[in-house]
Amino acid sequence: MLQYYTPQEGFHAFQFVQELMRYCALDVQATHEVFREQLPLFMERCPHPVSFAGMLEMGVCYLPVNQNWGRYLEEAQGTFEELQREMKKSLMNLANDACQLLEDERYKQDPWLWDLEWGVQEFKQKKATGKKKKQAQAENPIEPVSPVKDLEEDPGPPTEEEEAAPPSARIALERLKETVNLLPKRRQHLPGHPEWYRKLCLKMSDAEWSPGPSLISLQMRVTPKLMGLTWDGFPLHYSERHGWGYLVPGRKDNLEQPEDTEKASCPYRAIETEYREYCNRKGKEQPHCLDNTLSDEFMLTDSNLWQTVEELSQMEIVENGTEEVSGPRRRKGRTTAFPEVEIPSSENQPTYHHGNGPYNDVNIPGCWFFKLPHKDGNANNVGSPFAKDFLSKMEDGTLQAGPGGTNATRALEINKMISFWRNAHKRISSQKVVWLRKGELPRTVTRNAAFDEEGQYGAILPQVVTAGTVTRRAVEPTWLTASNARRDRVGSELKAMVQVPPGYHLVGADVDSQELWIAAILGEANFVGMHGCTAFGWMTLQGKKSQGTDLHSRTAAAVGISREHAKVFNYGRIYGAGQPFAERLLMQFNHRLSQPEAAAKARQLYAVTKGIRRYRLSEEGEWLVRELGLSVEKDENGTVSLQELRRITKLASQSSNRHRWEIVGQRLWAGGTESEMFNKLESIAHSPLPCTPVLGCRISRALEPSTVKDEFITSRVNWVVQSSAVDYLHLMLVSMKWLFEEYDIDGRFCISIHDEVRYLVRSEDRHRAALALQITNLLTRCMFSYKLGIQDLPQSVAFFSAVDIDQCLRKEVNMDCATPSNPTGMERRCGIPQGEALDIYRVIELTKGSLAKGK
Repeated sequence: MLQYYTPQEGFHAFQFVQELMRYCALDVQATHEVFREQLPLFMERCPHPVSFAGMLEMGVCYLPVNQNWGRYLEEAQGTFEELQREMKKSLMNLANDACQLLEDERYKQDPWLWDLEWGVQEFKQKKATGKKKKQAQAENPIEPVSPVKDLEEDPGPPTEEEEAAPPSARIALERLKETVNLLPKRRQHLPGHPEWYRKLCLKMSDAEWSPGPSLISLQMRVTPKLMGLTWDGFPLHYSERHGWGYLVPGRKDNLEQPEDTEKASCPYRAIETEYREYCNRKGKEQPHCLDNTLSDEFMLTDSNLWQTVEELSQMEIVENGTEEVSGPRRRKGRTTAFPEVEIPSSENQPTYHHGNGPYNDVNIPGCWFFKLPHKDGNANNVGSPFAKDFLSKMEDGTLQAGPGGTNATRALEINKMISFWRNAHKRISSQKVVWLRKGELPRTVTRNAAFDEEGQYGAILPQVVTAGTVTRRAVEPTWLTASNARRDRVGSELKAMVQVPPGYHLVGADVDSQELWIAAILGEANFVGMHGCTAFGWMTLQGKKSQGTDLHSRTAAAVGISREHAKVFNYGRIYGAGQPFAERLLMQFNHRLSQPEAAAKARQLYAVTKGIRRYRLSEEGEWLVRELGLSVEKDENGTVSLQELRRITKLASQSSNRHRWEIVGQRLWAGGTESEMFNKLESIAHSPLPCTPVLGCRISRALEPSTVKDEFITSRVNWVVQSSAVDYLHLMLVSMKWLFEEYDIDGRFCISIHDEVRYLVRSEDRHRAALALQITNLLTRCMFSYKLGIQDLPQSVAFFSAVDIDQCLRKEVNMDCATPSNPTGMERRCGIPQGEALDIYRVIELTKGSLAKGK
């Protein structure tokens, strides 16, 4: 179709109408044939009509926008470009300042810049011929130097000859111009400047030439060094083999390097001084190994010091009138007049620091090399310390700029500010807005007092894949992954740009601890069949975020991480991730934990929550125990421990060497707060035909036990919870659609982002829509309880804690969404006041407990 379109003429395909209509008809026919084959398969895997109806509702997402959308794009991009220019200027200043360290070779004592390419290109000149040299001397004879006048003597007025003569500065300039012919034909690129600096500057022959190191950017390896970045006070260093890491001082076993090496010598003393200053600023105790002890003072590794010692050793020492010649003493092939000092053997790693290392193959004198932690595991290398995974470390001060002054600190701050827009602006700018003419708008909008004749009103239709993952979760690259507005992130007010037209409101709510409650009720149904009968379920029902008694807050306090990180940790455990995953996650969230500490915390937490493995014997195992007359220790559930199982297996193998006994009938968890929940999840995952317990949706054929046997257990356990959460969402969507139609509530579905839903509702119906949401949550939770065999529902989970009624899409109704690109906030910039959050009591009060109109 696009080949028949030009921006000037529009579509000019009238002479090809038949061909284009045939193309469209064949496309519809092919789609219909595929649909006929796929629909029966879908209905077989997802037999409940709610699943199909919920997916249809998810496919009609609708985001209203107005003229503020275009303003948002312009201001976010403008702020981004302005901050980028400021950051580049700061980086250029850092490069210019670092270039000054070439004088007196001061760079050799810099903890970051010592290993850069400091080689200088010499200034070249053509040799003048003898004839030209004589001609120049004849034209410009050397004037005799006049005697220096006494400064105290009054020179008096200038003579007539002095006034008539040209200024001395002009004469010097003319002489300088005459030396142009001595320049080589091929102009040198910044002679007299270090190699690393020349690489940052454009050549003057380049069409885009500008003075200074204009090529510098955050992607260059030299930039973190120029900014003096530190990780917990240790200077960053780059290794070709291990990527970015940092240098920890105090290593003693590699101080003596071969004298003929061409590598730059690491100023480990300067690094020690830098770390001491960091400890003083932070109020930390300085490591004892960095103290200037006697043995450190007499390491005598400097070649100049050894030369002085050798000279002193040849001198005669006269004491108390007695002449005594001290001959030179040999130590490791060197001459010294000092007594031998026994150097203690160095350890392979520092005692005062734990991290990802040390990697002693990076042989830097006086320092250990540690790698920066990587989100995918310590085996991976970090390519840039400016990646978005390190933004949290910049915020908590772990990764910070060094002694570069305001330029380095500001550059690091700007990098954090522009990170969101740098990563997302292409996806955001590519959103297609359907702008509506005034005649296409409903009368509710055009007749409203707030309607702006000059304004623009339209909508964005997100391209949502309603079942984009194996768990049937919806997928969309922009809106379903958008973060909330942050004061230090350019463009992060994205969601708040979804703004209702006059006469309408957004009504929605977040499902409180949706997946935690689903996992908890599965465990409770498996245990006693009563709400709150397990420790995990009781915490889900009674725990409060404000009091720090909910699961995430308790986990964060126990492990020493933030509540947001504890969410990831808890959900990873619930979804079946094992102890190695927990160790890696703990070290990622709290990099100060050593490997043994992380392993101990993970082991303890898993023992308390998940419990320990117990085994129920199979029929063959029970028969074997009876035949062998073994005394087996079982608990009240008839399960045995791993030690007992190994003992039975060993005795069985001794009685019959050839036969392989199938002793284990079922593996269970016991003794933990979440043991029953894990037993239920694993029983569903291991069943012959795994399906969700509420709507009966089956797992993908690719993950059925008949296909994968005992593999992909983590993915299958994850599927049980997340696919049940999709059932929850579909039930809510279908219930809301039914209530809207049944009680004539003027509204429609907008979007669902994870566990939150939003509806566009006419302002007069907003409170009835809030009540419909509360009733929907009640009906959905009742459906889950009923399907799992529990005949009641606690009030604490029956209703939403609050239903948000607002004029824009934001996490909390009182958020002003102030950002660098929206510094004055939503109310002053867009005229959108704060919304209202209504609990069930307030909703009942406003609607008198009825969905009917006019009551």
